[in-house]
Amino acid sequence: MRKLHWINVGVAVLVMVAGTAFAKDWHKVADLSAGGEAKEVTVNREVSAIRLVAETATVTVQTVVVREGANKTPYTVAARLPMKDNHDIKLPARVAVSGLRISDAGRGAYAVYVK
Repeated sequence: MRKLHWINVGVAVLVMVAGTAFAKDWHKVADLSAGGEAKEVTVNREVSAIRLVAETATVTVQTVVVREGANKTPYTVAARLPMKDNHDIKLPARVAVSGLRISDAGRGAYAVYVK
């Protein structure tokens, strides 16, 4: 019985460490409210992926334009994200992203993370 307890403690610690390592890979760059005009988000870092996470209510994201200085690369998302759902955009390589322009709709709030 005692040995089983220590095995469970070990598994719990491994899960916490793995979760922490995953969380450290993603950096929150914005908290946004959906609706209205397109949102501009300053990033200024190298990025390999973008994650959009619906925090409250449902959020619809149409496009995310990745800005690399004067260069702009649009990514069509066309995703409806229910609360607590997410959508990842994998970039073709690590890119020096200066900012993002996000077109959205809905009444919810969402967070933007980069990795």
